[in-house]
Amino acid sequence: MTDTVTPTPSQATRYILLVDNKNSDLFTCSLLLQRFDYRVCTSNTAGQALEMVSVAVPSLIIADLLLPGMSGLDLFNLLKQDPRTAEVPVIFLSQADDPTAESRCHETGAFACIPKPIETEALFRIVQSAIESHPRVNIRIPTKLSVSVNKTPLDSIEGECASVLSEHGMYVRMRKPYQRDEQLDVELKINGRLIPAKATVLYCHRFDDGPFREPGMGLKFMKLAHGDREFIREFIRSEITRGIV
Repeated sequence: MTDTVTPTPSQATRYILLVDNKNSDLFTCSLLLQRFDYRVCTSNTAGQALEMVSVAVPSLIIADLLLPGMSGLDLFNLLKQDPRTAEVPVIFLSQADDPTAESRCHETGAFACIPKPIETEALFRIVQSAIESHPRVNIRIPTKLSVSVNKTPLDSIEGECASVLSEHGMYVRMRKPYQRDEQLDVELKINGRLIPAKATVLYCHRFDDGPFREPGMGLKFMKLAHGDREFIREFIRSEITRGIV
C-alpha cells in the first residue's frame, strides 16, 4: 500500500531547488514543500539557480517558465548540457492562461508542468512521483492526536498518541503496540470531533527494535464513515495550507 503511515527518516536529507521571481508564489510553494517534509532552497532568477546547483546538486528543480533574463526553458536546456545535473528532474510552473505550456514542457523532456495557482494535492503527488522510490498518493502529516484503542484511551502523559495521519491510516505511538494483522476498534479525536474506525495493524515497532524506531504501530483504516474520511482530509489540507492565502 503506497500510503502506509511509517515514521521514516526525514525527506529533508535531500533538497529541492525552487526558482520563481514572484515572491508570493515563491513563499507559497516553498512553504508547502517544507510541510511535505522537504528541505527547500529558493532563487529568483535562472542565473542564481545555476550558481546554486554548481555548489550542490538538488534532487529536484521546480522552476517558473517565465523568469527574468533567462527563461525556465533556457535554464532547463543548460541543466541538461551539464553531466552533473542532466538527470535531475525538472517541474515547470506555468500560468493558468497559457494553453500550450504543458505540451512545450513535455516536448523538452521536463518531468511535469503545474499550472498556477498551485493545487496542494497535485504538487504533492507530482513531487512524490518525481523523486520518491515509493511515491505516495495522499498527504500525511505529523500530528499529536488523542486516540482510544479497543475503548481504552492511550496515555497522553507517556506520549502515546496518533503521531502521523493520512486519510487512509495513522501511526500510533504507544509503549506496547498490538501484533501485526490484529483488528482493532480505534477512536480518534480531531478538533473536538470523535472519529470511530475499524483498523488493522500493518506493522509494529517495539523499544528493542533499535534507537531510530519510534515504538508503536502503523494502522490502516478498514472501515471509516465517508463523512469522517472527508473530515480527516480537510483537517490535513488545513494543516498543510495554514498561513497560506
